[in-house]
Amino acid sequence: MTRRPLWSLVLLAAALPLAAAQAPSEAERLVFQHEHFAATRAPETLRYLYVEDAQGQPRVNDSAVLRLAAGADGRCCDVVAEFLSGALAVNLPDIPGARSNPVLLYFLEGEVRRLQRTTKGQAAHFRRRIRQSLADSASVAATTIQWRGQTVPARIVQVAPFVDDPFRVRFTDQAATTYAIVLADAVPGGVYQMRAELPGQPAGAAPLARRTLTLAEAQ
Repeated sequence: MTRRPLWSLVLLAAALPLAAAQAPSEAERLVFQHEHFAATRAPETLRYLYVEDAQGQPRVNDSAVLRLAAGADGRCCDVVAEFLSGALAVNLPDIPGARSNPVLLYFLEGEVRRLQRTTKGQAAHFRRRIRQSLADSASVAATTIQWRGQTVPARIVQVAPFVDDPFRVRFTDQAATTYAIVLADAVPGGVYQMRAELPGQPAGAAPLARRTLTLAEAQ
């Protein structure tokens, strides 16, 4: 049986027509189809630190934990996740036999739910816009990161899903949000950082909001 990309577990209805219409872009392949766990050996626990800053609001600090176990075929990984807490928590079914890192799914789903909660818009619409923008307008660039005292190669996927959304007038205050995903095969789980940022005005001003999830520990 062929496994569906993890994002389609949540996006099935919205994603399938898109997938059928065109080959995946480089950004889609890196985010949804790349084998992030290829060099990971289970059992292992990945810990991510979450920081949320918004103008006029106290800083929020939280964390996410992915517990990895060998699957039935002996490969990594069966995944059990605890993603953030309280109102920010995202609870999804455990994922057996994952090849891509589901922390991406959790982070993006958390963003979708935030938009749904704050704008009263439809979650399916926000999910589809994110997927469509990864297919059509995302950029991918080489970069480097610091990991365990070394400089290692990475790639950064950047996208602004809602800047040309035909419904952006309904959530103008958040439509400029951009997302960045930093991927590095040298780090456990292959995903180093995810960021959501609402730019300030004028251009170059401090962001109005920034949410960051960063790999902090693997053991």
